Amino acid sequence: MGLFNWFTQEIAIDLGTANTLIIHNDEVVVNEPSIVALNRNNPKEVLAVGKKALMMHEKTHESIRTVRPLKDGVIADFNAAELMIRELIKLVYPKKPLFPPSWRMMI
Repeated sequence: MGLFNWFTQEIAIDLGTANTLIIHNDEVVVNEPSIVALNRNNPKEVLAVGKKALMMHEKTHESIRTVRPLKDGVIADFNAAELMIRELIKLVYPKKPLFPPSWRMMI
């Protein structure tokens, strides 16, 4: 193990059809439904992810749309998946970390 390996944190993301998990140090730190709520007028604006987005699913104002970016274990909506992952990462790192983690993705 080198000096710089000490500063590197390994984070794993398990992107599932039903739930997305983020694992750090062999511990699940995020376990949220794989769903994102977007503004229909500005599709890049994320209103909610996970449990909050699930509560909005089919019960919201017509200017909000909820998206399940994965279907049958495959990314069905790449843009929504990217936005959802970015927001879920913010749950782990609200601010940019001094030493960026090394990410591992599983689908």
